[in-house]
Amino acid sequence: MLVNKIIPLSINFERRLTPEEEKDYTEKALKPALKYLGNEELAMIVHGTCYPETETDLGVGSPYGKAALELMKFEKIHGFNSNQLGPVGVIRDASHISPYKSTVFTRNYLFTDLEELTKDEYANILSKSVIHSVFNKPQNTGKNYSYSEFPEAFANYQYCIKIANKNFKTKLAQNNPDAIRLNQEFKEFKKKKGKDAAKDALYEILVETYETQDFNKWNDIDKNLIKGLANNDPASIARFKKLVFRSKDDYEAYIFGQFILDKQIKENTKIREELGFKYINDLLVGFSLSDEWANQDLFLKDYRMGCPYGGVQDGPQTWELPVLNPKKFFNPDGSLGEAGLFLKKKLDAALEDFDNIRIDHALGLIDPYVYDRNSVERIDGVINKDKFKGGNISGMPEIDPDGDFQKVLNKIILPTLEEHGIDKDSPVWEDLGTDTPVFNKIYHEDNKLPGITQLEYRRGEEAWDKRNWGLIGSHDSDPATEMIKKGWVRENTGWNVLYLAGFLNSNPQRAQYRDEFCKQIAQNDMDRVKAKFAELFLTSKKVQISFADFFGISKTYNKRGEENDINWTLRLNKDYEDTYYENLASEHPTALNLPEVLKMAVQAKADRNAVFAAQKAKLKDKDIPADNPPEVDVILNRLDKYEKILKE
Repeated sequence: MLVNKIIPLSINFERRLTPEEEKDYTEKALKPALKYLGNEELAMIVHGTCYPETETDLGVGSPYGKAALELMKFEKIHGFNSNQLGPVGVIRDASHISPYKSTVFTRNYLFTDLEELTKDEYANILSKSVIHSVFNKPQNTGKNYSYSEFPEAFANYQYCIKIANKNFKTKLAQNNPDAIRLNQEFKEFKKKKGKDAAKDALYEILVETYETQDFNKWNDIDKNLIKGLANNDPASIARFKKLVFRSKDDYEAYIFGQFILDKQIKENTKIREELGFKYINDLLVGFSLSDEWANQDLFLKDYRMGCPYGGVQDGPQTWELPVLNPKKFFNPDGSLGEAGLFLKKKLDAALEDFDNIRIDHALGLIDPYVYDRNSVERIDGVINKDKFKGGNISGMPEIDPDGDFQKVLNKIILPTLEEHGIDKDSPVWEDLGTDTPVFNKIYHEDNKLPGITQLEYRRGEEAWDKRNWGLIGSHDSDPATEMIKKGWVRENTGWNVLYLAGFLNSNPQRAQYRDEFCKQIAQNDMDRVKAKFAELFLTSKKVQISFADFFGISKTYNKRGEENDINWTLRLNKDYEDTYYENLASEHPTALNLPEVLKMAVQAKADRNAVFAAQKAKLKDKDIPADNPPEVDVILNRLDKYEKILKE
């Protein structure tokens, strides 16, 4: 059976899959198709705050709690086995919400499922009336997406967690058995993570005091408070006591909140293990200002990490990310120095309660581009290159005389991955963008690491490494339905209709269908998008699809390099399942009908197998079999069945 000769099936069409159909759809349609294509991983790119709204909503999404569990179940039905989250550290306030500048040892407390605190397991330390009085009540707008409300989320969380902490202490004083049990868990948390949580709580207090996160603008005692406390400096101790006394509720609630979230993360990990669903964390290349403040001696004083191009008028990008001092990575005997241990701790923390990891900006772990922040001068918004001082660290012997940054991958990153049972080929190594001779030697030549195949601007047939994770758009990309509207995309060879039609229909016996298919995708943008996703599945063993692409959302989560009011705020609405099926059943669907896409990919692979076999046997084109093997027809029939059901 060929995809243009589908055998008619007698089906009672429904807009949504029934429970019986869900199992059949997953087990007998999607899984055999993905197995035939050699797909090992199918991950949805969905950052933590992008998770769905709930009936009583904090203001942002969370990858933990009931809403997250329901989304995972929905994804499992549709063939996904993992989610690619963004960095999960603390973001400070509604004006600085990029997760790529979050903390590395504390977790984003906005991910807390506060409704769980109304249950016995959490000693009922929060009442439903409190939650219902302050949480948002999402309205059905008719749109298949929503936006996070970060100002509301911060206010809601901070109000509720202080009440919860106060109630916890009251119940503990009353010898409430649930509170006593919870307190035992809290004590264990403080033994393991209390110091990091306390430092971050202190930083939060000081940020509010000075109304800036830039600790260089604080007075000397506060700027160096952690070092002073470590050295038992009397003035620092007195200052610490004053700050904690004055902001006791905030300080204690912050640490307690970190415990509650840590507990929920571990509960979620157990649920995911039972469900067979993975979470991929995002190891951000940089550090937050609070990480630097608490560990200033480990960082270069005046240097920051950036990128040599992509800024205004294609000048350098000044990311303002703190850079570890390479001279402190290793001790003279080769063992890990203070900065080396700190980096290892960062990776350990990123892997805790996660199944895999995305290595953000791999170049930054080998040969980062750094610049002297004091040399940044802008004239009409453009960096003055005559004054600017920056370059890759391999060319700055004054900063890294022994080339210690070049040793980080083999002496810290790869051994730590191995300790966590993660093969070096498994992570999502983000190797896109700039590279250097040093990076290429260490990353590609010496370690032969995979990377990302980004089909947004290339052909799948050009994928040089089959171990790569493949995707069409990342969290920084427009949805494919919006990409295709751009001139540079339409003219890109990777989106060329002749290429896609030929690549997906390579059997000469199907030349007529190929020509018709070519006309179809030339005339219809959505059909070309589907063809591009079919190419993705045909060429990638490990696939990532953004939540916006899967659900057919036309908005962009983050427009890279652009400052606007909606970056990092896009999320799923509370009725995402209904709107997904409604979208597919509409006259102009933008959501991905996965069986339709997989059907094209499966047929394309059958074509390729037939052509390769014919070439090996030295057959002429006219002698290549026109029909598929029976087992392929079974897969195509199943996919066709559910393609039609989803359209109804």
